[in-house]
Amino acid sequence: MNVVIMAAGMGKRMRSELPKVLHRVAGEPILFHILDRVRTSHPESNVAIVVGHGREIVQATIRSESRFTKMKIEFVHQAHQRGTGDAIRCAVESKWGEAHIKGSTPVLVLPGDCPLFTDQLIQQLMEPLAKSVPLRLLTCELKDPTGYGRVVKRGKKTLRIVEEKDANAREKEIREVAVSIYVFQGGFLRAGVTRLNNKNAQGEFYLTDLVAQASQQKKHIDVMPWDFCDDLRGINNPWELAEASRILNQRLIKKAAMDGVRFQDPGTTHLEVNVEIAPDVDIGPGVVLQGRTRIATGARIDAYSVIRNSSIGENSHIRPGSVIEDSKIGRECSIGPYAHFRPDSEVGDRGKIGNFVELKATKICEDTHIAHLSYLGDATVGKRVNIGCGFITCNFDGRVIDGKRKHPTVIEDDVFVGSDCQAIAPITIGARAYVASGSTLTDDVEADALAIARARQVEKKNYAKKFRGSLRS
Repeated sequence: MNVVIMAAGMGKRMRSELPKVLHRVAGEPILFHILDRVRTSHPESNVAIVVGHGREIVQATIRSESRFTKMKIEFVHQAHQRGTGDAIRCAVESKWGEAHIKGSTPVLVLPGDCPLFTDQLIQQLMEPLAKSVPLRLLTCELKDPTGYGRVVKRGKKTLRIVEEKDANAREKEIREVAVSIYVFQGGFLRAGVTRLNNKNAQGEFYLTDLVAQASQQKKHIDVMPWDFCDDLRGINNPWELAEASRILNQRLIKKAAMDGVRFQDPGTTHLEVNVEIAPDVDIGPGVVLQGRTRIATGARIDAYSVIRNSSIGENSHIRPGSVIEDSKIGRECSIGPYAHFRPDSEVGDRGKIGNFVELKATKICEDTHIAHLSYLGDATVGKRVNIGCGFITCNFDGRVIDGKRKHPTVIEDDVFVGSDCQAIAPITIGARAYVASGSTLTDDVEADALAIARARQVEKKNYAKKFRGSLRS
């Protein structure tokens, strides 16, 4: 199977420097969704992606994605964006086209801005064409067909497709539209693109004109109507991007719900395509799950939490307003409310990280509790440690030690740290040590030691009374 994806357009209506096909829907570039459908339904396909505007970044983005490395993808450059017909002609006349587009070999043509079509649609499209049929045309009926090419018929016979700007008043009333998805016989496609001209309102070469060519040659055109119009939505502006994101989000939530996930308010929940949620998970309102996030069975994610590229263990509870990024939470943990996990942080089984605790590049081992209002950065904390309110690891002092600007704190097993303490890194607090409240530690603490690092309390009798008197005077 041969596939040509048209991804060269400038996308002026997106009002963005980013190429249109790289704008994201449900966490993935539009073009990734299309490649995924091809990869899952026909993984051995020969794929040509026609690139033009921003081609360097488009090519680099696709090449950087590991799941596409085994696909047979080549890029074809359309130097001047002169319409869909010119894009396909560039593919046909390229080295890739010379090798693959010939005879009765089928060629699937896809637009680069339709991220919602399904595996089922691709499978039906790729049913073999009869030898006498030069092309298969995908269509749908829209209540408002504005902007789409209308399918002009005489009875049941398809005559041509007329673009919006070239249509007369009667043709604009037609509700059956073409959506730039075709299957061509290779030989017909190769010959047809050489006959295209740009004598039309936009001065472009239309791929849709191949339908009129087939009709004029008295050949049968296989029209494949598709009832699920949302599958065929193209994206031409930021509003259509938002609508596509909404539709795909609803699909992802519905699938997860049917698989056993409980959503308190699906309308305010946001999922991305690479999120995996096990059955028997509760998701509160306003939750955002992004990237390669994994939620294990029995977990509970409370309202307005944001989790990105992270894993949440079985039966763990993420309380409201917590933000977790590139981190790992073990089993039966309690996190938040309003905890903040910056990248490369980890909490072991049965850990408790309370409200307004921030972790950065920190590993917390099993059964350790950090109740509230603390910051730990570049730290390793052992098992069964208790850290009181207001603890801070001072991991940056402007120095570079062993090539690193941030310095480590190590707290070994069974340590107790009182409230309002600071540990000035690099520092190690030995196993079973006690740190008195209000201490500022600058040196290592031995195992089993009691560390007190604060000034001795001084009391001046009747000083407060004298002080108040001076204020009144």
